[in-house]
Amino acid sequence: MNLLKFNQDKQLKNGEPQPLITRQLLLFGVGWLGLNAIALIVSLLIRSYLQSIYPDPLELANALAHISFGASVNIISYVILLAALGILSFDTTKLLLNSFYRISNIVKGLGYGGLVLLAGMALNVIYLVLEVPLSDNANESTITAIMKNYPVFSFIAFVIAGPVCEELTYRLGLFGFLNRVNRYVAYGVTFIFFGLIHFAFETKNIVNELLNLPFYLIAGLLFCYIYEKEGLAVATYAHITNNFISFVISLFNTGLVLRMV
Repeated sequence: MNLLKFNQDKQLKNGEPQPLITRQLLLFGVGWLGLNAIALIVSLLIRSYLQSIYPDPLELANALAHISFGASVNIISYVILLAALGILSFDTTKLLLNSFYRISNIVKGLGYGGLVLLAGMALNVIYLVLEVPLSDNANESTITAIMKNYPVFSFIAFVIAGPVCEELTYRLGLFGFLNRVNRYVAYGVTFIFFGLIHFAFETKNIVNELLNLPFYLIAGLLFCYIYEKEGLAVATYAHITNNFISFVISLFNTGLVLRMV
């Protein structure tokens, strides 16, 4: 009992409490596997509903191919996952709420979010100088298509829910757990994992996916650093800042290539 209490009250370098080891593993497991499971269930439920209103196979195929189907699955899944992770991490996150209210953490989050964006832009410049052909990967293409058709719901899913879910899953959960074992292992495993969740393994254009992968790896590495140095609130605000600016840039077709991570 004392050991459990010590684990719950143990402080990180930034002064924030970290959850129990089992809670960290659950956060990671639910955040990683849970999103896929929730998306599968949601897609099956929506498909079943569409089958009831489109008995004709051709009409059903057209409905399933429509952007609204993918958008509904993504948006609903992220909202459900956010609720699940919020419940799972409630004991810890309620202790961290004050850190989310601090103006200094919001300002830091904005600054670090800008740093993540600059890192991505720097990589873009390198590719341009080297004349490396690059287009959006499957992840970014899907998000952009959904976003332009359903901007309000996309804002909720990809600018708010997505970053919060990923910070709870990969920083508070995975990084926090592995950091108990070894700091360098925590960095190495977490940023690689973060990069690969944005990688489409089933793609036909594997070269383009590999060229896009460094953007997500760099972002994952920076978010780990921000989390370790400044805490969950700043890392979350930085993630939201990156996605918000990328959202606005893509929505208004400015021509500048930025990525939601």
